[in-house]
Amino acid sequence: MNSQKILTTLAAVFVLLQMVACTGANYGKLQRDRDLDNMYLRYEVLPDHLYYITGGYAKPEAILALHKDYELENTRNLWVYVPNVGTTQMRKWIDTISPEQDYWGSNSYFAAYILDPNGKRVGAWYSIEPLTTIKFLEGSKVQVYPPIRDPDIQLNRGFIRAGFH
Repeated sequence: MNSQKILTTLAAVFVLLQMVACTGANYGKLQRDRDLDNMYLRYEVLPDHLYYITGGYAKPEAILALHKDYELENTRNLWVYVPNVGTTQMRKWIDTISPEQDYWGSNSYFAAYILDPNGKRVGAWYSIEPLTTIKFLEGSKVQVYPPIRDPDIQLNRGFIRAGFH
């Protein structure tokens, strides 16, 4: 009986470890970058990136650029894909959401690279808000949530405040 208890305990521990491994998400983060800020202000478009917006086409709350090697998991339609983004479209967005304006009590829009859990750049973020959640799912799927508007929100696992690095 003693050996059966040990085997049962080991089996239970193994199942528990498997469950923990399967439920864990790989979180990415934002890395604020002043050169990327300047790129947006020059209306430049990142090559090999797909563009998405949230919060309205004419005046988006955020512009998301995701490298073409990654797929945006957008099952709740939080982002709108915008095909063929070029300098003209970027100029319309940036001129509308001018950094000199003070939306929602913040200072200005800012740019940040989206990094995977290993620190690899997989996209770019341009928003008035420094908070979002970025999850890396199976394969090359990425889930990026729209900006979190409450700067006083408690930072839990997965909520990332962008900072200069």
